[in-house]
Amino acid sequence: FKPYGLHRPREQKFFEGEKIFSLRKTKEVSFTYTDFPCYVSRAFLIIKPEDFNLKYLTGLLNSKLIHFWLKFKGKKQGEQLQIDKAPLLEIPLYKPESKDEIKIQEEIVKTVDLTIEASKKLLNIKLDSEKHLLEKQIKAFEEKIDNLVFRLYEINREEQEIIKESLK
Repeated sequence: FKPYGLHRPREQKFFEGEKIFSLRKTKEVSFTYTDFPCYVSRAFLIIKPEDFNLKYLTGLLNSKLIHFWLKFKGKKQGEQLQIDKAPLLEIPLYKPESKDEIKIQEEIVKTVDLTIEASKKLLNIKLDSEKHLLEKQIKAFEEKIDNLVFRLYEINREEQEIIKESLK
């Protein structure tokens, strides 16, 4: 069991290459894209689909729309969301097909890349003013992704407001 507390064998392929991590129990959705070897305990869910661009999927899963869906249709344990395989498989994931939809997907991927880069920079910033600026930039990227996801799913302004209000 020592030093990592891993007590059941798991396949190494899940921990290597591109993947998305999520805490299994959390108040806020937080799906993290990684492309390096990373070993985690069973407190995390590892997502490695072969039929989705993982950066697109990361943007989609972190969106307010999917958070809203998980909050009202997903599994909960008390006030926390329980991010397990079953609720994830039920999420109506949008697979772009038309040229316009593929452009939106590419824009989401670019914005996820920008968010990752800004988040990496944020780890090394010492000045509060620079931190604040990067945090605002990350928030703007997240809002852009939300708006792109709303466009893909054809969510109108009124529905967007309902979703945003319910997540406050």
